[in-house]
Amino acid sequence: MRITANPALVANLLLTALPKVAEFAMAEKAPVITPPATPVAQPVSVEMLVTLATVEPTIDRRRRIAADADRGLRALERLDRALAAGLPPVERLEEVAAWSAGPHEPQDPELAAIFNEIELRVRIELAKHEFIV
Repeated sequence: MRITANPALVANLLLTALPKVAEFAMAEKAPVITPPATPVAQPVSVEMLVTLATVEPTIDRRRRIAADADRGLRALERLDRALAAGLPPVERLEEVAAWSAGPHEPQDPELAAIFNEIELRVRIELAKHEFIV
């Protein structure tokens, strides 16, 4: 295995490591090659960690809410398929009612509107079949 390095970086390191060689290079008017500027890593601050800690739960909360909404929609779809096949089984109505009884209070107005629509549809289906929660 052969390791190659940036020649400009090696030359600059050698020139800065050996002051006498650098003085000699300046006397000879040899051009000093400077390496390209590399970004310096910023130290991690407490504020940055706190910000990351508060952002990540927001993302997780939205995922959890989306999964909950998806579960409600799937329950409605299963109920719809059961209705298309004939009489709805009690298990499907109980599944929809159980989803409806759970806590659904998203803080995001868009998610709240979606949940309200799903909740309304669930209540309509339960009322059609006179299934009391």
